Amino acid sequence: MKKPEKIAKKKKFIIEALKRQLDKHAYSYVSIQDVADEAGISKGGLRYYFPTKESLYEELIQDFFNQIEEEHLQIVSNPNLEEDRFFLSTLLGIERFVLNEANIKVFVNLMLYGLQDEKMRQPIKKFFRNHLELYKRIVIQTKENRKSLPPINRGDFDMTFLARIAQIIFLSAGLLEAIDPIGIEPSKLTRYVISLFEE
Repeated sequence: MKKPEKIAKKKKFIIEALKRQLDKHAYSYVSIQDVADEAGISKGGLRYYFPTKESLYEELIQDFFNQIEEEHLQIVSNPNLEEDRFFLSTLLGIERFVLNEANIKVFVNLMLYGLQDEKMRQPIKKFFRNHLELYKRIVIQTKENRKSLPPINRGDFDMTFLARIAQIIFLSAGLLEAIDPIGIEPSKLTRYVISLFEE
């Protein structure tokens, strides 16, 4: 194995150790030593790959985005899913990220870190902006291929489900705007959410 591949493999191993720590503890309680212990290496060994705590978390952010993008690309390049490729890509991204408890714990930790530490705000903002651009492409592709969207029977969704969707939209919009503002007007967001539930 070549040296760059060895380094990438070791970094990935350390990032997985960081994820396990963030699954158990809040980011403010996770030290470099904790991550080193979890990875089974010395603190100095970890610092060889990640000189600062920020560089460690920046790699985690990039790892998250790479996973999301790779999953999207795998689906849209599958010739057997011509009709549903863009819808399924969106669905998979939501399922893998939003409905995965371990991912959510890491995500919340990253948000808190970004809100409390200006140095971390920029890489986290970059992650959200890249993720936004990925979803822009999905939306554009889906609009161009309307038949990829399955028909909706509004009767399939009860009031609790609809309320949860509204809750998710408003809470996540507030969090995302705090880190990476795009100037969402509250009145426009409210009107859009209401439109989702109109017959």
